[in-house]
Amino acid sequence: MLRPALLGLLALGAAGCIPRPPAPASPPRVTGADPADSCGPQVVVFVSAGDLLGEPPRRQDPPSAAELAAELRRENAALERLQIAFDALLYCRWTEVRVIRADAASGAIRSAEASRRLARASGHVNGDLARARQFRNRLTERSTRIEAAVERLAPGTNAALLAERAAREAPARAVASAPIALRLRPDLGAPQVGRVAAGTEVSLRPSTGGFAYIDAGIGAQGYAQSGGFTLLQPRRAPVAEGTGSGRELRELAASNLAKRDNFAESLDLAERSAASGFETGL
Repeated sequence: MLRPALLGLLALGAAGCIPRPPAPASPPRVTGADPADSCGPQVVVFVSAGDLLGEPPRRQDPPSAAELAAELRRENAALERLQIAFDALLYCRWTEVRVIRADAASGAIRSAEASRRLARASGHVNGDLARARQFRNRLTERSTRIEAAVERLAPGTNAALLAERAAREAPARAVASAPIALRLRPDLGAPQVGRVAAGTEVSLRPSTGGFAYIDAGIGAQGYAQSGGFTLLQPRRAPVAEGTGSGRELRELAASNLAKRDNFAESLDLAERSAASGFETGL
C-alpha cells in the first residue's frame, strides 16, 4: 500500500540565539480570494491554516513536560484546522469539476469551453497540492527535535508509537458485502474518490470513527465504513497504550502522529485523483 514517508512531530526551537538554518521556501502567501477562482475563499482559509504551523518557540533549556504538552496541544489544534481547511478546499474543487462535466454533458457549454475550464481547474488543483506538500514537508522538518524531546521525558514513546502504527497499518483482506463508495476522508460527507463492487476483495486497514482505508487496486483507494466488508482473516491485536508519568505525552504524541498521517493520506489520495483527471470522483 502506498504510504507517505514517516512524518515527524512538532519541532522545538533552537536554544538561545544560536543561528537557525535558512527556512525552506514557503508557498506564495494568499492575502485575498482570487476573483477568477471559484474556490478562492477556501484557498485563503487553507493557506491561513498552514500559517499556524509557525516557528517553534526559542528556549534556553530543554522543555519541561508541561511546556512540551502545551506545544503538542497547540500543534494538534493547528493540524485539525489544517485538515478541515484542506477537506473544504478539495470538496470545492471536486464540485467544480463535476459541475463542468455536467454542463458539458447537458449541452450548456461546448466541448471546447469545458476543456478550457477543466484545464484551468486542473491548474488550480495542482497549486493546492503544491501548497499541501509544502505544509507536509514543514511538518517533516520539525520532527527530529520534538521526537527527541518526547523521548527524553517519556522514554520508549517513539518505539511504542512505531509499533502501534505498524499494528494499525497491517492490512487485512476483506470482501465488500455490497457496492461501496470510497471517500477522501473517513467521513460520509467527504468527496467520493472511487467505488468497489459487491464481492470485490480488498485490503482493509481500520481508521477512525468506524471507517477503514480500502485499497482495491489502481483507481480504487479511499475510506469507507468498515461494516460494509467481511474480513477474510483475523487482525493483529493493537499495541497496548503507554502508562505512567509520560502517559499524557504519549497520548498527545500519538494523536499528533495520527493527525499528520491523516493529512498525508488525504494528500496522497488527492494527488492520485488529480492525476486521473478526477474521473474516479464522478
